[in-house]
Amino acid sequence: MLVCRSCVHLSAVLLLTCCWSEPTSSSQAIRESEEDLEPVDYSGYQVIRVHPGTQQERLSLIRYYSETTDAGVTLWTEPSKLDHSLDFLVSKKARRAFQLLLSRRRLSFEVLINDLQRLVDEQREESYKCRRREEERIARNRPRFSQSRPGDRAESIERDFYNSKIANQYANYTEISNWLKLVARAYPDTSKIFEIGRSYYGQPLTGIRITNSRNRRKPAVFIDAGIHAREWIAPATANYIINALITGRHDDLVIRGLLEEFEWYIMPSINPDGYDYSHTTDRLWRKTRSRVQSHRRTCFGVDANRNFDFHWQSECEFNPRCRGRLACGDVFSGSRPLSEPETIALTNFILANRNRIKMYLSLHSYSQLFLLPWGYTTEHSSDYDDLKNMSEKAAIALTRLYDTNYSIGTPGEILYQATGGSFDWAKGVAGIKYSITMELRDTGSYGFLLPAQQIEPTGKETWAAVKEMVKELKKDTCWMTRTNC
Repeated sequence: MLVCRSCVHLSAVLLLTCCWSEPTSSSQAIRESEEDLEPVDYSGYQVIRVHPGTQQERLSLIRYYSETTDAGVTLWTEPSKLDHSLDFLVSKKARRAFQLLLSRRRLSFEVLINDLQRLVDEQREESYKCRRREEERIARNRPRFSQSRPGDRAESIERDFYNSKIANQYANYTEISNWLKLVARAYPDTSKIFEIGRSYYGQPLTGIRITNSRNRRKPAVFIDAGIHAREWIAPATANYIINALITGRHDDLVIRGLLEEFEWYIMPSINPDGYDYSHTTDRLWRKTRSRVQSHRRTCFGVDANRNFDFHWQSECEFNPRCRGRLACGDVFSGSRPLSEPETIALTNFILANRNRIKMYLSLHSYSQLFLLPWGYTTEHSSDYDDLKNMSEKAAIALTRLYDTNYSIGTPGEILYQATGGSFDWAKGVAGIKYSITMELRDTGSYGFLLPAQQIEPTGKETWAAVKEMVKELKKDTCWMTRTNC
């Protein structure tokens, strides 16, 4: 684990040179070449929800469109066993053929999103307008800083802008990183930047540690988000939790207690290369950005959440067309376990702190689920009831705010078995009992393109759930203190 202790207060340029070496020339060249790419155009793409009549028809559709990357039709999200329907992303060229296929099979369907590019454009325009409004508001308020020292005035204006950007928009990785640095500078007694490694492109994999005490032997809660690049609401929600901890540390007795009793390690984006790419080039990009050669084709990226070294690719053992082996597919699990620098860095950090991390929470979207181990099998973990009880209490607290309903279970029960996931690894290898994945809003109306207006309510309800989870965590004295076992 690499932790930069001596340069948190330096400028961004010095910070990079102090703690992180330059990315390799090859990965840097690839990244620079990507900056010239035209954004992917999703004009005419539709999201279509299909209602198969039988389980056999359902499995047939899943199998066919899971094992090809060239049909112009892909699964929009993982199929759910709670809902018999299937959501597909269908290209403009494939729409007619796909709908004819459904008609011939007498399968009913509905169009959830008629033109995907329109939603992408609306999100981009919304972000631009919000940015301009905030710039104008801050410009109007500059006189109130006139009595401050020049350095204080500049930092207050900067922090004011980033706080608004983080609260109301989908910030990019640079903006998130800058905001974290501002938070650490503004509240040095309670927060500190930590770095666990570098991405494929050499970007620092950073997070923030928040606590009220200098005691470094306290139990810890670890939260990560953004392992899938297109799931923008996940990093935004992690940011909300960070802000809630920082701003509530004095006035909110509950938050003060959470900071006194725990260290909080929060990483808003552990896939910064993919996240940046989803902002600049392909809004629906899911994977990392490493380069992969496959059958004379150059493919990019690995599904990092299938790349952990715990039952990696076990579902592919008897299936040569397994989705995890398709290098250009969305769920390619890598040429080997821990093939990605991002997954290596995360596992190294967690293993180094495994004795103190008492809860691991990974934020994803969408579907509104609490997913519990195991993902690689249909069997429950031996302490499944404890995790389910925690999740049920959290779901009640979450629903109380906006009547948002979450389902609870293992991936094998709710979705389908998925191997090499971070929460399975955190429990099975690192030994963290309470390892849970949350799939945030919504259930398909917007999917990965959740409007920015839903950042705040999603953040509020998720934070309510997290507080309830930690409340239940503290009750497990056997796990927390190795007493009363």
